[in-house]
Amino acid sequence: MRKLRTLDALLPKTRQGILAATLVQPEKAWYVSELARRMGVPASSLQRELHDLSEVGILKTHRQGRMVYYQANTDSPVFSDLRGLLFKTAGFVDVLAQALKPLAARLRTAFVYGSIAAGSEQSDSDIDLMVVGQVSPKDLALPLRRARELLGRNINPTVYTPEEFDKKRAANDPFLKQVLDKPKLFVLANKDELGKVAGG
Repeated sequence: MRKLRTLDALLPKTRQGILAATLVQPEKAWYVSELARRMGVPASSLQRELHDLSEVGILKTHRQGRMVYYQANTDSPVFSDLRGLLFKTAGFVDVLAQALKPLAARLRTAFVYGSIAAGSEQSDSDIDLMVVGQVSPKDLALPLRRARELLGRNINPTVYTPEEFDKKRAANDPFLKQVLDKPKLFVLANKDELGKVAGG
């Protein structure tokens, strides 16, 4: 039986997605179709959640022409607590993506694997991060330290150049095969890009 994530027990998936987007990036205002695209759901499925979150003051709204924008209300008394919770759960992929953004041009893909990706993590589980690109562990040290401070979890990066990744995959490297056969949470690029990196 798959272990229930902490956040799944507290909040419906749709609400998690909205809060992960808005609270992790409180400076950004989202319109409904943009949020829907990010979450991969119909825009109509977000309306009630957005209304309720705005009604209680967790989100604020403003209208620009015919568009209604939704944004985290940083003045809400629960903003800091909710944001901290989202950082450690549904929003951690966003935190990692922001941390790696300055290096994005040199990266082909990055994804989380291991217990967190599989949904079997403990409260003190580390984040196992696979990075494929023209970077070294030293390049990642500062960005990942900042992410670790926000997330409250250690981050263990495994770094390959695209050539190393391709070679290990072609050789059926046991560790890499196990990683690729198990659940993954993509931080940069996606499974299609992963195929390109691997020459597949």
